[in-house]
Amino acid sequence: MGLIDKWRTRPAEAAKVLAVVAFGALFAWLGTPSQLTIAVGIPLIVVGVAIRAWAAGHLRRNQRLATSGPYAYLRDPLYLGRLFLLVGLGVLANSYYTYALFGLAMIVFFLNYMPRKLRKETKRLEGYFGQEYVDYCRQVRSLIPRLSPYPKRSKLGWSAATFWRENREQWLMLAVVLIVVVMIAKGNRVPF
Repeated sequence: MGLIDKWRTRPAEAAKVLAVVAFGALFAWLGTPSQLTIAVGIPLIVVGVAIRAWAAGHLRRNQRLATSGPYAYLRDPLYLGRLFLLVGLGVLANSYYTYALFGLAMIVFFLNYMPRKLRKETKRLEGYFGQEYVDYCRQVRSLIPRLSPYPKRSKLGWSAATFWRENREQWLMLAVVLIVVVMIAKGNRVPF
């Protein structure tokens, strides 16, 4: 099933994707980065992208419990990466309008998105992996990493095929790069 077919059968998912694209475009258009916000925002964005890339290469959805790579240290590295992206973009954008949008994004992230996703995912993952997931949850926190890796972590490594084909993380990364480029180009601010 192609992406367009999937959206036709699940219009709510399509609406969410379109809302995120619209939010990103608005953020890019309203952003007015300075040299300082570029210097602070871009490293935060890079950290977010790196965490998401690392996590996406270890996540084999519904096939096995992800406990390798970043999942050996925290349960939700994709969400932590998203948080770094939001903060980095918020800092980079540097305008009253984008600060208001950033505040709204953080409220939605912590009061709606995270609790809803965690409820759904916990139920789904307990259904797939049972006690193995319950034990993992007891020892590994959601967004605060462990200092040492999870003792029962998987030895499977990062997979480019999983990153590209299964998790399709490249599209989010492309969108982030486009938002950053538009903000910097619009302000004629070259960070180098």
